Amino acid sequence: MKKIFVVLLLAAGLVQFSCTNGVDYVAPYSSVLTEDVRIKLSHAADSVFMKVSTPGMIALFSADAENDYMLTRGVSNLATNEKMSVNDYFRIASNTKTFTGLAVLMLVDDGLINLDSSIAYYLPEKNVPNGSLIKIRMLGNMTSGLFNYSDDEGLWTSFQASNFLASYPPDSLLAIAFRHPNKFPPGTSYEYCNTGIVLLGLLMEKVTGKSCEQVFREKILVPTYMNSTYWPNSIYLSSPYIHGYNSDFGSLMDATNWNPSWGYTAGILISNFYDMKKWAKIVAGGYLLSDKMKLERFAWIGNHYGFCVMKAGNWVGHPGSITGYNSHVFYNNNKQASIVILTNTDSGSPVEAFSDAFRKIIGE
Repeated sequence: MKKIFVVLLLAAGLVQFSCTNGVDYVAPYSSVLTEDVRIKLSHAADSVFMKVSTPGMIALFSADAENDYMLTRGVSNLATNEKMSVNDYFRIASNTKTFTGLAVLMLVDDGLINLDSSIAYYLPEKNVPNGSLIKIRMLGNMTSGLFNYSDDEGLWTSFQASNFLASYPPDSLLAIAFRHPNKFPPGTSYEYCNTGIVLLGLLMEKVTGKSCEQVFREKILVPTYMNSTYWPNSIYLSSPYIHGYNSDFGSLMDATNWNPSWGYTAGILISNFYDMKKWAKIVAGGYLLSDKMKLERFAWIGNHYGFCVMKAGNWVGHPGSITGYNSHVFYNNNKQASIVILTNTDSGSPVEAFSDAFRKIIGE
């Protein structure tokens, strides 16, 4: 049910090129978020909002050396009609995968993980099907062949029966996945799979002796000053927050405080728009990684999926979907522009329509 570029140096908005005669030529900065583009983005937001079903939408557009542009439609809270706000927290869902992938590759740089070793080598106690043939690299680029636990209908039946409060430790998620046969031999095909990312989380804990929360904080969040991104230790979000809604189980319900534990390292993190704007550029630039690990990060499978990162044209980042929240966080290195989009329902994946429209206007 759930699926969870060359950079130019800017100086005062100008790019300098040295000519052969020793005289510097200064080219004018080409604006991305022009007034015309902003008008088109606003009209697109109106058009898409009328066609999809979501209580609200919020989008933050940012381009280097330009002022940010924000669009909101609808409401954050259906009970109070509170508007969407970029200051509010939300569940970033599968955008969590970009953190997991970065942390794993940083641990490779640290010499603690070998991408060519098998998951059975590191986690023999988990009895991963075909584990001796599944390399760590395959878990990150979705070529492991493991069954995606979130495709198991029984998971959602039990979740609904618990009034959406059941907790799913990572071992229980693996048990759900391993009840099903593998989809294909390791390394022979691609299929989106949360199971592999859960295994990467357990791998991080095994080689560091620390929780994934600690690894994220020490390796990524503290060095990048992302103070508004965190691993939740309860079902509640920090205030202020955007309410999330879901209609997959019947009528539209407030899913804000449904237990997110089933996401684990594939989708559990919470953040806000300003941290995600910063994060979009970090991800697309391969920051914090060695040159060798940057190549691993952006070794595209099917020209669209790398190591826990996705590409749509020249936009690099990831989509996110968890009960109540649907997001896109992408950066275009050519345009030096980022987009962070959220709809406060995941039912029907409405963020996709907004993202397609917005990216076409800003350009590939």
